[in-house]
Amino acid sequence: MNRKYLNRIIEVAVLSLAIAAVCQELEKPREEREWHGKIAGFVPYDFRLPTREKFKESYWNPANNRLFTPEVFGIGWAINFFALLEKLRVIRESYLSEVDFLMPSQLMRELLSPPPERE
Repeated sequence: MNRKYLNRIIEVAVLSLAIAAVCQELEKPREEREWHGKIAGFVPYDFRLPTREKFKESYWNPANNRLFTPEVFGIGWAINFFALLEKLRVIRESYLSEVDFLMPSQLMRELLSPPPERE
């Protein structure tokens, strides 16, 4: 099977799932439509506008140890990078913020922070 054929199958599958999700919502009465849920009981979808909180919940969530979380917008799953790094033992602390991970030393924080304002 060549790569082009496999890509076409994946495209058709994703489009079919998107259509199924929209149809699933349109079958509900207008006041019951939430525009998020699961297709076939396990494929998550979310067509609501993404927020910063949803991004953090999906891509960097120390409170959730699941590696795959529902996608912020669209169909499928996102990767919880905190859980991934924890499973790879890159992160050994029970809690590490994005700032702690990206700028681990106090010196780096001081160098990159804006200078204090003068009067």
